Amino acid sequence: MSRLVSIFLAVGLASAASAAGPSVRLVRFSTDINRASVKRIASAIDAADAAGDALVLIELDTPGGSVDATEDIVKKMLAAKTPIAVWVGPSGARAASGGFYLLIAADVAAMAPGTRTGAASAVFGMGKSEDGDVLLKKVTNDLAALARSIAEHRGRDVAACDKAVLSAESFTDAAAVKSGLVDLVAKNRDDLLKQLDGRKIRRFDGQDATLALASPTIVEPSQSNTAKVEERIGGFLSSPTVVYLLFLIGLAGLYAEFNHPGTWVPGLVGAVALILFAFAAQQLPVSAIGLVLVLFGLAMFVLELKIVSHGLFALAGTVAVIAGSVMMFPGKTGNLKPPLLVVLPGSLTLAAFCFFATRLAIAARLAPLATGVEGLKGEIGVVEQALSPEGTVFVHGELWKATAASGSVPAGARVRVVRVRDLMVDVERVDVTG
Repeated sequence: MSRLVSIFLAVGLASAASAAGPSVRLVRFSTDINRASVKRIASAIDAADAAGDALVLIELDTPGGSVDATEDIVKKMLAAKTPIAVWVGPSGARAASGGFYLLIAADVAAMAPGTRTGAASAVFGMGKSEDGDVLLKKVTNDLAALARSIAEHRGRDVAACDKAVLSAESFTDAAAVKSGLVDLVAKNRDDLLKQLDGRKIRRFDGQDATLALASPTIVEPSQSNTAKVEERIGGFLSSPTVVYLLFLIGLAGLYAEFNHPGTWVPGLVGAVALILFAFAAQQLPVSAIGLVLVLFGLAMFVLELKIVSHGLFALAGTVAVIAGSVMMFPGKTGNLKPPLLVVLPGSLTLAAFCFFATRLAIAARLAPLATGVEGLKGEIGVVEQALSPEGTVFVHGELWKATAASGSVPAGARVRVVRVRDLMVDVERVDVTG
């Protein structure tokens, strides 16, 4: 009886599993590729491997991102036990730069009509030049070798992968299928799963498998609030507009602290902004010449404080800040450089801020002293103890020993301080009382 019960239970469980259908783990990926966003794909692959899912489906729409993060997720995809399909969709989506490597690394690469992929060249980070840079060539050649290696094992077109990396060429969905970069075009998720059901694939390790995806159950992992915030911050810091504004805020804060030492808030804000800028700029092309020009402009404003140039240094600083800002991001697309509608007003605002801060500092330096012993000269006071010629006067909120410059001065008379020597002030009468 126990054996019969066991058999019935096994048959019942198998029937229930069959009725539930194959499980497809879905990952919607529509952000930049960074350390935080990569964790979501890695977690989904691990969960699919543990649960024995039939497929991991990544719906992709990304402009690319960090090279290191891209390489990490590609390694994860190539080592996955569960077959992976990447679908660039919906229509209008893209798998550019790092997204191209995710697409070709999948067991099945698919695109929706009206999508594109490619433009997978390396960008040159902060301090690198566009032409003749040895490090840039090394990175580009290394990425091209990665794309070729994936293409060879996946049976994709190696020459097309080389074009995408070495020449930054982009492909439409039709061109990608024709050149052998991707396997098929699917209108939507249902169309994709229908085309994949019964499809034979070859895994990266050389083993053959057949996808069984009839009546699949879609499983979409939930994302914690902490992970969402972390991913959004990572995407936020990958925006060239944000990176440029962080740079401006950092410079403005440090310049304000330089002109008014002791007001630690601008300096702290500026330092934090520049640290974030240095971190985020590693993913974007930043011209060293542009940076030097902006810093040269700030140096001109500092010289305006030290040398009387009648505004010439300030003018040169304004021109240098604007020119450097325009040249700072030499990328050719909106994903790699902030728009001029941000750069020009931003650079003009920084230049105007530095100009007026410099003017205020110069005015403060030239203004007569109003505090301390030096600030007493010229102040008006009242005689407390008659001066004959010595006595006391009340001036600047304090009692001072005083000497009359000429003659005696009665108590209650108004006097002006003409000189301060040690703890004694010399005064002169400014009114006549009867």
